[in-house]
Amino acid sequence: MKHRAITAAAGVLFMLGATAASASEETCASSTGDVALSARTPEVDLFNDAAGTAKAMTMEAGKFPACTPITGRSPNMMLQVQMNGTKYWVPPHMVKYRFAGKLPAICRNLALGSNQEKAGATRGLGEGCPQAGAH
Repeated sequence: MKHRAITAAAGVLFMLGATAASASEETCASSTGDVALSARTPEVDLFNDAAGTAKAMTMEAGKFPACTPITGRSPNMMLQVQMNGTKYWVPPHMVKYRFAGKLPAICRNLALGSNQEKAGATRGLGEGCPQAGAH
C-alpha cells in the first residue's frame, strides 16, 4: 500500500514539474513585443509573401524556434517572423503566438447597423471604430 502511494506521489510531482517547465517555455517571459511562442501544427509552412502564394519552406514543429519575434501582420492575418536574419510569413493557425499591447479594433457593419451593442458573443465589437451617422 505504501509503495503505491509513493509511486503515485512521485508521478504527480513529475507531472507538475513538466507542466511548470513547459508553461515557462511557452510564455517567453524574457521576450518583449509580439512573439511566436512555438509551433502549433506538426509542420509549419513559411512563405516569402504575405499573400501566402510563394512558399519558401516547410519546417518541422520541433525545428521551429521558440520565442520568434513577430515583425509584422498583414490584412489577411498572416504573421511576419524573423528567423536567422530572414523574414518569412506564417499562417497564424500554424503557430502559438502572443501579441503585446492593445490589438487593433475589429471594424465591420454589425447587425442592424449598430456599433453600440455590447452583449453576448459580440461584446467589444465596434469599440474604437468610426461611428456611422446618427440614425
